[in-house]
Amino acid sequence: MAKIKDTDYLFSTAWVRSVEKNMLTRERAEKMIDAKSTEDSLKVLDDIGYGFRDESINSNNYEKLLADEHKKTYDFITSIAPELDCFKMLLYPYDYHNLKVIMKSEYLGIDASEILVDTGSVDLKMLKYSVNERDFSELTENMGNALNEIIETFPKTNDPQIIDIILDKYCYEEMLKSAEETKSKFIIDYIKTQIDGINIKTYVRLKKMNKSWNFFMKVYLGGGNIDVQIFIRNYDEPFEKFAEQLSLYGFKEIFIEGTDALAETGKFTTLEKLLDNKIIEHIRSARYIPYGIEPLAGYLIAKDNEIKIARIILAGKLAGISPELIRERLRETYV
Repeated sequence: MAKIKDTDYLFSTAWVRSVEKNMLTRERAEKMIDAKSTEDSLKVLDDIGYGFRDESINSNNYEKLLADEHKKTYDFITSIAPELDCFKMLLYPYDYHNLKVIMKSEYLGIDASEILVDTGSVDLKMLKYSVNERDFSELTENMGNALNEIIETFPKTNDPQIIDIILDKYCYEEMLKSAEETKSKFIIDYIKTQIDGINIKTYVRLKKMNKSWNFFMKVYLGGGNIDVQIFIRNYDEPFEKFAEQLSLYGFKEIFIEGTDALAETGKFTTLEKLLDNKIIEHIRSARYIPYGIEPLAGYLIAKDNEIKIARIILAGKLAGISPELIRERLRETYV
């Protein structure tokens, strides 16, 4: 197979640039927040191409609307990309989410099918069949290894949390491995930043719960820029001191602002938002790369963030949350 070159992305990059104008800008997000009703907010999404023209959009099916938009975006990228496998990694979190749901449903005897998502890299029916039949041949090697480890480990502990821990580790290990195969620094740095952000959130949550450092080691995700020893050596130190350790990795100010807000409000909302914004800050650089895999990957990641913004706004509107509070939770937009 011929090696894919950056110039092979000239056409697809131009196409992505042409559709970026239809993305959810800050101005459009503000219009959604200030709308008199949820239906009026949905009209903003309708205007930028959400949904299918033969389907009505209303507040009762907005989750389906957002799920459809995610699938449309991935289908669009794969229809114009000269090479497809390198984009699958961006869908792995949805596969592993589904595996969590399927395994917990089996072991706990519950029906959680309503939270399964049909936007992973593996067809949902195939995923269910593979788990039920214990035939992992159609799954990735990492998925199969994760499931085998759960099958072996869960009966010894009967702790549903072990399912999350195992699948998260295999998921981000697989994402990083796939990112490294692209040889794109942009994509590798995106995955590493994501891993660091998850570890920081976990560190803060576990300290607030008075969990021990050895428990943190069990859930720590490898592969990021911040080594586990940075966390462990500072586990018993106050947040202010640990923030200094994050200076080298570009997380110091985020950590200080996020933990200050946590101390004041008791909520993790600000920290989570700032860590998401850190990722958006990184992927925005894709807009200045003339052609290559980066603009396509950046657009796909940005649409994921856009859908999260839309969900925050719509859920807030339906819950009767004030516009000011919704704005506090809002992530940065890509455009």
